[in-house]
Amino acid sequence: MTHRFPSGFVLFLCLFGFSIGAPARAEPPPESTASWARFRGPDSSGVTTGTGAFTDLDQVGLEVVWKKAIGSGYSAIAVADGKAVTMFSEGASDVLAAFDVDDGERLWTVPVAELYQGHDGSHDGPLATPVIADGRVFALGPRGQLLAVGLDSGAKVWEVDLVAEHGAVAPSYGFSTSPIVEAGTLVVELGGEGTAVVGFDPATGEKRWAVGTDAVAYQSPIRWSWNGSPAVVAAGNEKLIAVDPARGELLWEHPHGGGGARGMASLMPVPAGEGRLFLAFKDESSTVVELRPEGEGVVVETLWEDRSIRNSYNVPVYHDGHIYAYSSRFLTCVDAATGESVWRSRQPGDGFLIAVDGNLVISTKAGGLHVVEATPEGYRERAGIQLFEDHAWSAPSFVEGSLFVRSLGEIARVDLRAASGGPASEQRLADGSAFGELLSRVHAAPEAQRASLVEEFMAEQKSFPIVEGDSRVHFVYRGEAQDVALAGDMFGARREEPMTRIPGTNLFYYSLDLAPGMRLNYLFIKDFEEIVDPLNPRRTSTILLGKDMEMAFTGQEMAMSWLAMPGWQTPGHLAKAPTERKGAIESHRLENEAVPAGIGVDVYLPKGYDPDRPEGYGVAYYHGAAARERGAVPNTLDHLIGTSVAPVITVFVDLQAPGSVYGKLFVEQVVPFVDKTYNTLAEPGGRANLGSAFDGFAAMTITLSNPDLFSKVATQSMFLFTQMEGVLDPLLESAAEAPPKVYMDWGAFDLRNPHEAWDMGEANRELQERLRKLGFEVVGGEAADGTGWSSWKNRTNKMFQALFPLDS
Repeated sequence: MTHRFPSGFVLFLCLFGFSIGAPARAEPPPESTASWARFRGPDSSGVTTGTGAFTDLDQVGLEVVWKKAIGSGYSAIAVADGKAVTMFSEGASDVLAAFDVDDGERLWTVPVAELYQGHDGSHDGPLATPVIADGRVFALGPRGQLLAVGLDSGAKVWEVDLVAEHGAVAPSYGFSTSPIVEAGTLVVELGGEGTAVVGFDPATGEKRWAVGTDAVAYQSPIRWSWNGSPAVVAAGNEKLIAVDPARGELLWEHPHGGGGARGMASLMPVPAGEGRLFLAFKDESSTVVELRPEGEGVVVETLWEDRSIRNSYNVPVYHDGHIYAYSSRFLTCVDAATGESVWRSRQPGDGFLIAVDGNLVISTKAGGLHVVEATPEGYRERAGIQLFEDHAWSAPSFVEGSLFVRSLGEIARVDLRAASGGPASEQRLADGSAFGELLSRVHAAPEAQRASLVEEFMAEQKSFPIVEGDSRVHFVYRGEAQDVALAGDMFGARREEPMTRIPGTNLFYYSLDLAPGMRLNYLFIKDFEEIVDPLNPRRTSTILLGKDMEMAFTGQEMAMSWLAMPGWQTPGHLAKAPTERKGAIESHRLENEAVPAGIGVDVYLPKGYDPDRPEGYGVAYYHGAAARERGAVPNTLDHLIGTSVAPVITVFVDLQAPGSVYGKLFVEQVVPFVDKTYNTLAEPGGRANLGSAFDGFAAMTITLSNPDLFSKVATQSMFLFTQMEGVLDPLLESAAEAPPKVYMDWGAFDLRNPHEAWDMGEANRELQERLRKLGFEVVGGEAADGTGWSSWKNRTNKMFQALFPLDS
């Protein structure tokens, strides 16, 4: 793909005293390598060289010099003139604070604004990284406060409210652009008509210039030189924009064609060779573009686009012809010229990286700090420590042999030192289990005998995974592989844990304790490809997760294995074979201009349905057509109706429409159609809404919004993110005077990601407690299970027994 632009960029080059064909003039030097004064370091690339930090260090050690408690936040650390500066939450406020690099003493603290609370998967606190220049610190708070503070004194020099004074619109997770200072101008991505990139006077905060039209989410500008001339390049939601920061001139624009929350929305260009920029511009793929002069204009050409780097918030680095990045949660090396993957590694875990003198320095989300050689030869770790006990979501900073790193609760200085040895990586068992004894025997045996010991042990096992007692389980994979990991309900979305190879054998294992009676889904990731457990015949599938354990709501299935601990029994309504007394299913397609595909309505009629029955039938409306097949609901009803459940009509609604449209069409078209067509008990007490995940939210909001139609609702693992809670809250308050009956359940291992601060199980637990405090009648609760239909169908009997008991 090639894009041509007017000659403005060529004119810019000429104004600076050289032509395209002339030798490049030396650009002004970046900040000293004795500082890391902005996000991604001296030149915005995340790379620093010539520091001498690794000279004479055959074995690298990491020494914690100091560690101090701070509040939550994503802001990285700017370091200059003996001070380390970052932002975080503290009490009821977000603050900007400076620490002495020698001893970690807090030198000053400046309130920025009211605490920015985490939501929809984010943690509390600021996101942007400050920049230090000319004796001042410039910072942008998540609510739009742009301020300047004296580096030595902490005294506020000026403050600008970007929302009130410049009409900026805050992104969903708050302002997170990390400002930079170039050519004596403070540059910020603002977003808007003619204000995509804005330059401010560092001395006063007055706006100097504004250029470009584009929306901005969580991107940050960079310093970049093309053909020897420094400029600022910024990515918006639709374009790359190049600006002369001194004059405020738009040099060129390029529609990058990106999309996605971890692609376009957090896109930061990465210099990747002469005239080239790497762009992680889509969730599922990345690209390299090259700029070159042609005639009177500038051409931007796409060199490659590939899936080799995808699905990560980390900003990669370029070193010696290769791009080092996270692709999903795996550290990867990619050939910058072709986009081909050179190697991938599960170690050291998902995180954020910079490059120092040919070494990657990585802060992992799990709180680790690692030094890894930047080489296409493969993953070579030189040092690693567990630095923090909590999560970390910021890249390290480096100054004169010291690393400055932070987590969501601490900030630390760690120095590079000469050391010997390396960290042990094998998982160990703490008890005397039979599997633990095997490990002891194998480690004590000569290497030539280890395979036979494993062979004997495996031959003795009657089922897999290997369960010992009521709670200990050993997941095992046997076969040739370079890398095997375990993923599943027990870890959550976007997560997996590496399995350990028994030395000298082809057996990989992972051991953990589970509650007696637990049931869950899992799979292995063998050499980065998902596979079911070949030793376990129990199979199921999920439509909530996909490749790399990413959340996926496309309806496509991914095969999984499942495990039941001792004490778990197949529910009776699923264990029984289909009965002869089956109810009938009638299918309808309702036409509506708002939904070209129409509205699918499948109606289950219980055996013996009588259209003239005087009292009519209660109706359960199942939102989401998957319940019929994946939930085996008709078979469940065949078994339960007449024994523990009253005869009930069940309607499976297949309607693809936005939330507000969905509710309107359902209430105004589906319910009247069912009442007209069938013998229903057409009153609130006769109707219930049921749903799981997002459909559970629809069931709840429709019930609360229409008390004249519905007085019962059931949800399973209802998805509740912060913005959805804002919709639900006023409905709960208004329904508290005459609340519907509520059934709720969720799994102990429901869909979640601890690193990203979202947990559907916890959200459901909190909602249930709130409903009870408001006076709602709530039944159900947490189940010893995972998530998805393989979990939900185990409890459909409880839903119907609660809402439509036989004696009703």
